[in-house]
Amino acid sequence: MTMVTEVSIPIAQNWLNDFCEAVIELEDYLNELDAAVGDGEHGSNISNGARALLEAFKGPQSKSLGEFFEFAGMTIINSVGGASGALYGTLFLRLSDVTANRATANLNTMSQAFESALEGIMELGRAKPGDKTLVDALNPAVSSLITSVKNSEDLLGAFTKAHQAAELGCAKTAQMEARKGRGSYQGERSIGHIDPGATSMTALFETLANSIDFFSKNGD
Repeated sequence: MTMVTEVSIPIAQNWLNDFCEAVIELEDYLNELDAAVGDGEHGSNISNGARALLEAFKGPQSKSLGEFFEFAGMTIINSVGGASGALYGTLFLRLSDVTANRATANLNTMSQAFESALEGIMELGRAKPGDKTLVDALNPAVSSLITSVKNSEDLLGAFTKAHQAAELGCAKTAQMEARKGRGSYQGERSIGHIDPGATSMTALFETLANSIDFFSKNGD
């Protein structure tokens, strides 16, 4: 097993391929979750973006992580309807800004990139932790990454913990009352349902941790 210390373009490519396949597989489940608190289209919207990304990835490869994440962000913005496109597009564009002109990014840089993504999403959606949105999975994952940087943890361990933090944050949305989007119209009736955005965000961290694990075992 080789210790992978930085996210490379092949790791990022493998990550987003797996994420796209994961949300396509989760499409009906995400729609079912969204039907309880929103318009029931989160699964369809994010899956449309995933299919567009998989098709776009057949073209020329990006030369830097920044270019790769910018390409992913713009593809999602141009292909995903609803709030999901703008939010996930913002996430990847923020990752692009921090990793611009880099072929690889270490844990500190990736942590800063996701911290910037969290800030961008909270600004765009005017959402904060506890509002029952994808922020409730992203925020604990980012906090976990910041702690891992301070503790000088390795890349795989850090993103494994970030995935676990996102998963726990996602589960906690079941006890929350929605305060943003169409879910807020449900008021207390939104309690008892897991947020679909937090679920897809958890899949994002799960597939990134799995990709780092795969390249650790098989080489970059």
